[in-house]
Amino acid sequence: MYLSARGRFSKHIDFIIFDIICMEISFIASYFLKHHNFVLFNNKSYRAVLIILVVLNLLSCYIFNSMQDVLKRKKQLEFYATVKQVILTTILLILYLFISKTSEDVSRNVIIVFPLIYLFFSYIVRLIYKSVLRKILKNKTNRQFIIITLKDKADSIIEKIKNSVNDITIKGLILLDNDEIKEVNGVKVVSNKSELFDYLKTEYVDEILISIDSYDASAIIKKLALMGIVLHIEYSGIDDIVGSNNKLIVESIAGTTVITSTINTINPLQLIAKRLIDITFGIVGTIITFILVIILGPIIKSKSKGPIFFLQDRVGRNGKVFKMIKFRSMVIDAEDRKSELESKNENKDQMMFKIEDDPRIIPGIGSFIRKTSIDEFPQFINVLKGEMSVVGTRPPTLDEWKRYDLHHRARLSIKPGITGLWQVSGRSEIKDFEEVVKLDTEYIKNFSLWKDVSIIYKTIKVVLSRKGAR
Repeated sequence: MYLSARGRFSKHIDFIIFDIICMEISFIASYFLKHHNFVLFNNKSYRAVLIILVVLNLLSCYIFNSMQDVLKRKKQLEFYATVKQVILTTILLILYLFISKTSEDVSRNVIIVFPLIYLFFSYIVRLIYKSVLRKILKNKTNRQFIIITLKDKADSIIEKIKNSVNDITIKGLILLDNDEIKEVNGVKVVSNKSELFDYLKTEYVDEILISIDSYDASAIIKKLALMGIVLHIEYSGIDDIVGSNNKLIVESIAGTTVITSTINTINPLQLIAKRLIDITFGIVGTIITFILVIILGPIIKSKSKGPIFFLQDRVGRNGKVFKMIKFRSMVIDAEDRKSELESKNENKDQMMFKIEDDPRIIPGIGSFIRKTSIDEFPQFINVLKGEMSVVGTRPPTLDEWKRYDLHHRARLSIKPGITGLWQVSGRSEIKDFEEVVKLDTEYIKNFSLWKDVSIIYKTIKVVLSRKGAR
């Protein structure tokens, strides 16, 4: 996953501003319902809340991508997105009141009523504003486009524009490699390569889309740039090369303009927030680990000779090898005996190793710590060291790594995690490695901090129920 310096935070700044206005009015309204006056403006604590709410709203919008695809969302999805935004902002507000020790100065009734009004008000305003925007866009004068392309590409690109863009009128088509064709998909061919500049010099054109592939149009693009017309330069072959599911970013590296392809991006604040979550859980988990060492250490050693911890080489982000730490639940020579049990592996593709009633497990204590997932707690040390994350993808062993096909490697474009989408979607019940890869890739492509929080919550439920664990 690529760390993107650019975000789309400002893309929907109008929605963010409206949401902040709704939020502030909702807080004032909740105060009025409780106290029947507007004296909150004279109260230092309430004034501080009104200010901090703006900061918290901006943080939740930026870090959790709350406004992503806001214009595309239907009513039900918009309601869910609004609920998420309200919950996040309210949780952050409660944390602020607790940390600043001002919770006693702000009425609990106000805090309880505020998110309810905020949810209703914000949701209604979003629907109304989107309806207004659609009407404005519908009545807006369409952008007059000229398409410059090749004969084999013309039909498909015209079809794409007609099916997906509402505010573009294709004024004409210029084919660089054909002088005979007069019309393509209902669009008139207005010029050819030799006459295109004479045509464009005096023609009404808002923007030009240049769709090239193997054709060298650099000289044409250079001249068109001199005319000051907005140019959209497409190299459609890049989608065929890297796949349409990858995100493409145009950026500059060492003074060279490049197209960066990545499975997903993460902005700096999201990265910092994810690391803070890791550190918080890492500290708590490590403390619990040391307590468990005192309790479980003597039992493990009494049941099986060897160390308390099991250290194993695992493959982390982008192929970096690290030592993963677990409580030892198997006999000391478990790795040496693994080859003897390959025939019993439930994963027939051999991409993961899992067998029922593994004879290498230490009797009693080994089964207990595996079924309760207690053996995983030392991995919080790996999290603190930055080798793992709380939420991520399962780190493969070196043997598994060597068997990977090209598309399997995608699941290691992020830090491996103690838990992940795969673990909360079935754990041991999922025996098809391709299904594991599919779930891991889905997590990476749709990454959000909200999803991480959801996975952590589901993990706790799964572990407490012991569902899918062995």
